[in-house]
Amino acid sequence: MKNTIIKPRTSLEKINEFSKSLGLSKEQQTILEVVSSSDNQKILSLKNGSYNNPEPWFIIDENDEVHTAVSIASIKDMLENLRKLRKENFELRLERAIFQQVPIDFNDVWVVAMDEIKTQMMNGANDFSIDLDSLVANIKKEHPNLFVDVQAFLEQKNQ
Repeated sequence: MKNTIIKPRTSLEKINEFSKSLGLSKEQQTILEVVSSSDNQKILSLKNGSYNNPEPWFIIDENDEVHTAVSIASIKDMLENLRKLRKENFELRLERAIFQQVPIDFNDVWVVAMDEIKTQMMNGANDFSIDLDSLVANIKKEHPNLFVDVQAFLEQKNQ
């Protein structure tokens, strides 16, 4: 077996790879380079592209490390989209947990579950720390009339 030396990727290779995953062509890349001008000053020098190109802009520092720059508006949009995805994910997990317990009326169980979740969150829990399967199982114990009694249904069918 031969020893192969793995050559570290250059900053431009990293930028090209990341740009490709974002769907940015080389012409759309804005690449800036950090240049030292004195002890406490650095200058950004435009190496490729334009300041009118789409974000992110890529910045190569003195150590050949790649950084990105994006606007506050882009970060705000990204965080808002993440918040929406997190909410959708939570709601899908709750739906799954409810349907696994075979509800008679999904909406009734949803309302009871959301009330319990709000109570837990007011007491310091967050949406990731709440075990939704356990929460719905407890609702089923406290409110059996909201769920189909599968065991009783099967016994009745066998008689």
